[in-house]
Amino acid sequence: MKIYSISRLLSLPLILAAGYFLYLLFQPGASNTVYIFVPVVLLVTLYIFHGQLDFWWMKRHTPPLDPKILSWIKEYLPFYHRYTESEKREFEKRLVLYVEARSFQSVGSKELRTVPFDIKNIISSQVVRLMLGHDDFLLGDMDRIYLYKHPFPTPRKQYLHTVETDTEDGMLIFSTEQGLPGIVNPSMYYNIILHGYAEAFLALYKNHKFVHIDQIGWDGLEQIQGINANIIQRTCGIQELDFRVVHLVAFFDFADQYARLFPEAYKEWTIITKQKPAPYEVRH
Repeated sequence: MKIYSISRLLSLPLILAAGYFLYLLFQPGASNTVYIFVPVVLLVTLYIFHGQLDFWWMKRHTPPLDPKILSWIKEYLPFYHRYTESEKREFEKRLVLYVEARSFQSVGSKELRTVPFDIKNIISSQVVRLMLGHDDFLLGDMDRIYLYKHPFPTPRKQYLHTVETDTEDGMLIFSTEQGLPGIVNPSMYYNIILHGYAEAFLALYKNHKFVHIDQIGWDGLEQIQGINANIIQRTCGIQELDFRVVHLVAFFDFADQYARLFPEAYKEWTIITKQKPAPYEVRH
């Protein structure tokens, strides 16, 4: 039997010890009852740090990816089939860990709700894909993902939009109405989920000089079938988009075309992402 929550295992003897000393408190003439504070303090400490402890343990004893999720990935995510066997195993492991480590909440009209397990994995597949070449696959402190069923306003952007990245508060906000179709069919629907994660990723490279990438504007990028400025702006609900983010989405979702049309920009992205999503080697 494999144990995936070490905090629960450690809490059991502490609960029993606390119960034992609590029992002694009600026994006449009992001594050493002051020791009840030892398991109680340890339980409180364990409760505070159980998330970090369980994640540390799970990284070393990662359960396999749910078979239904893996079947969905194989059917709907073509990029998975371009990975080597070791990359596939790493992708699957990181997907399990990311879903475990991050908070997902669905925003309703009156309250926050839990997010279905399959939706968590579908959303998470995009950040795991993006960060596969980096050790920090959790993408820094971006630890809260909020999902709306439809476009939404926020205090920072008081108009309807479908994707928002708040690197200061560690939040990503998406509309699933636009987000889910973009994952399974990026040629017809812009991938706002990858867009949001890409925006957070590029915040880490704000001082980087994008020599070749910045030379390609909308006219050049729209040569890629599936990239259309008007459609992307309407889908995101944001007129002033970070053009580099759109570039990075195109680099992943349309790798073949991007590498063929912009080989120098493609190579620049391979250095930044530490990945080569095109199925062939790009030459000068």
